[in-house]
Amino acid sequence: VPEAALGPALNEHGYHVGRVERNLFSVTDATYLSAFLLTSDGVVLFHAPPSIGHNLRRAVDEMAAAEGASNKVTHLVYSHHHADHGGASSLFGSDVVRIGHEETRRLLRRDNDPARPLPEVTFQDRYTLEVAGERVELAWHGPNHSPDNIFIHFPDHDALMLIDVVNAGWVPIYNLNLSEDVLGYIQAPA
Repeated sequence: VPEAALGPALNEHGYHVGRVERNLFSVTDATYLSAFLLTSDGVVLFHAPPSIGHNLRRAVDEMAAAEGASNKVTHLVYSHHHADHGGASSLFGSDVVRIGHEETRRLLRRDNDPARPLPEVTFQDRYTLEVAGERVELAWHGPNHSPDNIFIHFPDHDALMLIDVVNAGWVPIYNLNLSEDVLGYIQAPA
């Protein structure tokens, strides 16, 4: 395994938080990844894997304190419906605005998992999330890893999240991340 693919060293709590650009941060446990945006109105969280779980709260608290910003999570964006990527959503309470693709809502309703509350805001093809002057473009370009996996683009931060498709510093996983649509998975990066 190339050293670049190993990722950053974890702290004593088992996670690493780093600045992507300005007020956009990433959090990893060396397997899963999450991101959050500090805004003047609160924190927008992208992706809530249970493996990171309570460390997401620690990472948000740590960076909010360092930046003199609020640590209140106001929004949470589901990348897709899988439990290994959204299972920590309930840790952030019921007053968080949850956002996801319309198929994510349908699949979460079917799964009936209290750890993954349904998104209140859904979209079909595109949705622009604007919070305190920050803009995030959410887009569904068809099935790939799952029927509802979305592209999370931070145009003002020159960053893109595409969970279970684009693996930073590495090639696609040998089993294509158990993708439900292999052709869509292969075409997604284009």
